[in-house]
Amino acid sequence: MKKPIIRSNVSPLALPQLFTAGRAVLTFKNTEKDTHMTIRSKQLIDRNTKERKPIFFVSVSLLGDQETGFRFAGTWFSDTKSYKLHNSVQAGSQVHKVMEFLKAALITPEILRQRKVSLLHEGRCVRCGLPLTNPESISIGLGSDCLEHQMAASKEYNAEFFKYNPEEA
Repeated sequence: MKKPIIRSNVSPLALPQLFTAGRAVLTFKNTEKDTHMTIRSKQLIDRNTKERKPIFFVSVSLLGDQETGFRFAGTWFSDTKSYKLHNSVQAGSQVHKVMEFLKAALITPEILRQRKVSLLHEGRCVRCGLPLTNPESISIGLGSDCLEHQMAASKEYNAEFFKYNPEEA
């Protein structure tokens, strides 16, 4: 029997930092339409130097589709804030629309609030992928060590991004 995935709300303003942390699995839930989609991002790490590159591989699961699971959507380039669709993704398709939405939300995370979309993570650190056990870490989506690394690496870090307010989610 599979373990249930525990999802926890995080501040929608933290999306850019959480998505680009390294190994994020984030769920976007539209509270008005009662729909959701899950996006997984994995950062490219140079095998020789172990250096993290500004390149993220993006996979999408729409509406919790258990039959097909995640589908590779394309590549996000955080330095240019642009993406490239995978060859199998047709222009105008639902996955293409998801990548457009993701781009807009990564550039301007406030649109999540405007569209009544809450942001959730699955109870694992979005940087290293290890299970989170500390309630404070669960509420922000990063373990304490990874939070320190993320704060040091992020030029746009703002402590307010990582404060959870249930009324904002």
